[in-house]
Amino acid sequence: MKKKIVLKRILHRNEPRFAIIFDNDKELSTLVRAIDNSKWSQTNKCWYADDNEMTLKQILTTFREVADIDISEIVSDNKKEEPDELSSDEEIIEIYSDPSKSITGNNYTGNKKIKISSFTKNREARYDPVRFTINEPDGNLAIRFMGRYDPEWIEEMRLYGKIYYDKIRKDWLLQWSQLKVDSLSDYFSSRGVEVIVKKALLPEVLKELRDEQGADVRSRVPGKEALEGIERLRNYLEEKRYSKRTIESYLSNLQLFFKYFHDRDPADLDEQDISGFIEDHILKLGYSASYQNLVVSAIKLYYTIAEVRRFDLNSIERPRRSRALPKVFSKEEVMKIFSVTRNNKHKLMLWLIYSCGLRRSEVTNIKLTDLDRDRGILHIREGKGKVDRMVPVSQKIWEKINIYIKSYHPGEYLFEGQTGGKYSVESVYSVFKQSLKRAGIKKDVGVHCLRHSYATHLHESGLDIRYIQELLGHKSTRTTEIYTHVSRRNLFAIRSPIEDMEIE
Repeated sequence: MKKKIVLKRILHRNEPRFAIIFDNDKELSTLVRAIDNSKWSQTNKCWYADDNEMTLKQILTTFREVADIDISEIVSDNKKEEPDELSSDEEIIEIYSDPSKSITGNNYTGNKKIKISSFTKNREARYDPVRFTINEPDGNLAIRFMGRYDPEWIEEMRLYGKIYYDKIRKDWLLQWSQLKVDSLSDYFSSRGVEVIVKKALLPEVLKELRDEQGADVRSRVPGKEALEGIERLRNYLEEKRYSKRTIESYLSNLQLFFKYFHDRDPADLDEQDISGFIEDHILKLGYSASYQNLVVSAIKLYYTIAEVRRFDLNSIERPRRSRALPKVFSKEEVMKIFSVTRNNKHKLMLWLIYSCGLRRSEVTNIKLTDLDRDRGILHIREGKGKVDRMVPVSQKIWEKINIYIKSYHPGEYLFEGQTGGKYSVESVYSVFKQSLKRAGIKKDVGVHCLRHSYATHLHESGLDIRYIQELLGHKSTRTTEIYTHVSRRNLFAIRSPIEDMEIE
């Protein structure tokens, strides 16, 4: 009986390999050592070699005289049938004229032209997608393998805490945090596995409860003292020059709190009342920790400036929040986003956000007078926290700005709407999401991810974190203050990472 060899694909030490599996045999063991970079895996109890076309060709030609080679495990997903014959321009392996040697089913024994690339060109897609479902109120992250997977993935997941397999749902369950989502997403993506991230749908019972209780609270009218308190907070925020968005957020959350206690004077409320509100309206209705934190911020700020209160502000505790790593794109993903953005105005917006590390509100606030071509810098006025800063602009981007201005003839702002005035931040978000969809990138991210990516790519290229902090306009804190005291003269000699990309 002829000897048999089975070829499979495995992920060994984070690298794709061909597993060469056969029964203990002296002749085959001698031959396998002749395969380039072949080694014995004690973990998998088999020989393995690099997963590429040249290695596959070498394996087939080495063993075809002495063994039947079962290649069914490495046939492309879309072609489980017998391998196609080659066209004249495709790579082939050497063949013999002996008609007794042939391909039977998926066993290779020589003599027939076969398409090596049909087994290797889709190597990146040999595993099916992985789906992450985030249930933030419950604190769970459900991970589902949508088909084929590598057992090593489960061991990787164990590094992030205790995991549990739900046999009914067919999901692996982890305690949720943004750090775990980002880190595991990067782990799978780096192995060519598609990652689908989605948020759990709100249960129908909770939806109905929110609609019913929420409508009841929203229909209430706050008392005279509460309305005066809202106006007091508005005046305070405006005097302190808080942004319009921040003012709206504080006032709407405080108004919700006062509507809940519509028949009571805010001065008569204490910490038990506040805890009861959080328990009954936020936790019971399944709102997120971040939303709870916004409401607590509004309540605390109001009672900080209020003349009368019956409790210590420190008694109002904030929810525990996970310390998440920022989501970032690889340089290849950034280039893909740029390449699929069709409109020149939209493309320049995304180029500027990434190449200068801008927030989306900062890119829409750029005026023509903020562009300093002679010095090669862009003046960002009143960024977050009302802080001005200057950032270097790549020469590549200056060329694109000049072309754009000649074509679009903006008046005051660099980016303007159809009827004049500055472009809206909502439109920037829409542009980004459309480009993300066209690029086939399914990460659950916002425009800010380009800014995070800019900073990460600068850091990866060796730039000191102190310069990056200056470029991004971050406020100094006690823990980071030492890194902010750096000479500004060096900032404008920094080479933007976009210089390494071909942009059209």
